[in-house]
Amino acid sequence: MKDFRPLAPGWILVLALLLISGVWLTSRWAHSVELDALTATGEERLTLYAGTLRGALDRYAYLPYVLARNAQVQQMLMQGGSSPQVNRYLEELNREAGCESLYVMNILGDTLASSNWRESSSFIGRNYAFRPYFTEAMQGRQGRFFAIGVTTGQPGFFMSHPVRRDGRFLGVAVVKVDLDPLQDDWREGGETVLVSDANGVLFLSSRGDWKYTTLAPLSAEQRRRIRAGRQYGNQPLRLSPLQTIEVLGENLRIVRADGERYLLVSRPLPGFDWTLMHLASLAPVRERSQAVAIIGTVLVLLLFACGMYMRERRQKQLSRRKAGEAEAIKAINLRLQEEIEERRWTERALRDAQAELVQSSKLAALGQMSAGIVHELNQPIAAMRTYAASGRLLLDRHEEEQLRETFAAITRITEHMASVTAQLKIFAHKAPLQRERVAIQACLDEALALTAPLFSEAGVDLVRDLPDQEVTISGGSGRLRQVLVNLIRNGIDAMRDSEPKELRIRVAVEGQEVEIEVRDSGTGIAEQDLAELFNPFFTTKEVGKGLGLGLSISYRIVTDLGGTIRAMNNPDRGARFIVRLPLLNGQSVGEKR
Repeated sequence: MKDFRPLAPGWILVLALLLISGVWLTSRWAHSVELDALTATGEERLTLYAGTLRGALDRYAYLPYVLARNAQVQQMLMQGGSSPQVNRYLEELNREAGCESLYVMNILGDTLASSNWRESSSFIGRNYAFRPYFTEAMQGRQGRFFAIGVTTGQPGFFMSHPVRRDGRFLGVAVVKVDLDPLQDDWREGGETVLVSDANGVLFLSSRGDWKYTTLAPLSAEQRRRIRAGRQYGNQPLRLSPLQTIEVLGENLRIVRADGERYLLVSRPLPGFDWTLMHLASLAPVRERSQAVAIIGTVLVLLLFACGMYMRERRQKQLSRRKAGEAEAIKAINLRLQEEIEERRWTERALRDAQAELVQSSKLAALGQMSAGIVHELNQPIAAMRTYAASGRLLLDRHEEEQLRETFAAITRITEHMASVTAQLKIFAHKAPLQRERVAIQACLDEALALTAPLFSEAGVDLVRDLPDQEVTISGGSGRLRQVLVNLIRNGIDAMRDSEPKELRIRVAVEGQEVEIEVRDSGTGIAEQDLAELFNPFFTTKEVGKGLGLGLSISYRIVTDLGGTIRAMNNPDRGARFIVRLPLLNGQSVGEKR
């Protein structure tokens, strides 16, 4: 055996430099991997927020067109004076649609009718000819413009449509949409989301202190155009605290604000001259790369310490080692390597199998949900086509009353379609609950009015057992009405193939709670399904007949109201659902939680 020769100091220095370089490269690799993951997350968030923003705007995009085609609105503009009847119509339409306000201007830009005609800040008599959305409508285009209201001081998104009759321009119909709830959702989600206009002004922001600041200094021409349209009121439009540190791509850069670095991912919104931006803190990326560097440094130091220790030990024991020991160590290393390779292969096979299982589950859930959504939307779409054809005939015949009823029917159909897609949103996002005084009997009457066609279609008899005195709870009437509609529809569906068909609804006060029971005479619920009824996407209906979200959403709403809901089979036949809710007892109306 040859004598042991320790490494020369030069080789030790080279080895140390190689190890340090390896640690640095590993740290940079970890930084790059984390940055790519953060970028992918930002792109996903932008896709989500772009969809929610566009959905919030498209929800009201039809209203200016509806107002422009209204005969009463056209008649008022032709006569040139305000109309109390049109004011009340705008007020009722605005209340049902849920937008900020609706108003109509003549060719000079003077407001003749408004949904807020009762308020002190009414738009009636105000002139908004300076607004770009008025100019665009005069040119025959649909106007879109975000601005701070000159009358109310409240920001909003304005959409306009020209009012014409027999080719003659009569005026402009406008809807104002409040986007503050959308910003509140961004803020409550813990996300930093920004939207800038063509001038680089941040007009939507989950950070209130960044709102109405600019990404770059405004030119004199830009400030002149903004002042001409009174877009942002008296806002000084200061420069935002966002400073670009490094440009990584066309829509990707690193910025600094308030002493912290962020990854800014941006994307233009098609159809708007807006840019949607998502900011994510780079602190986790920095901490991960620093952790990798620290671990690598510690390992290098440990390796050097172990090397020095082994070097001294080998020098002392080299004369006593035998060739057989080296062979034994070599054999052990080979066996250990084989075991390591076998473990690696097993882990790779397990990860591949797990990935395939997850993908299969996703595809199965996606297929079931898609079939249900397509079925739910096909019939309303066909009905809308029929009503649209009828509307054209009624328009040609000048039968305005029946035409108004046809448009109302189309509105109800679109609301039904919105409720189908809204189930998924309600299921995925838990919105804050607005507390109010809710009368059980009134809410039940509204639910029965919504489901009345189902009773007549299925031939179901309704039996009601309600107390004479009004029963009230603290909650939200819309959410409780949704629970009642879901339970009534489930009961009617359960009796499709049963005789007799009878749905019983009982309301009773028991102590400090109110009990609502919905009982049907259907086939009942299988015992193995009782424990799964309130789970998301679980349904006993055929594919395409339901999404399996109704009872899950009802369960969430009832628990949010502090109550309970349970299902059971009747002793004779059919099933029943029992909802228990706490009575209103001195709780202030409007309380949030």
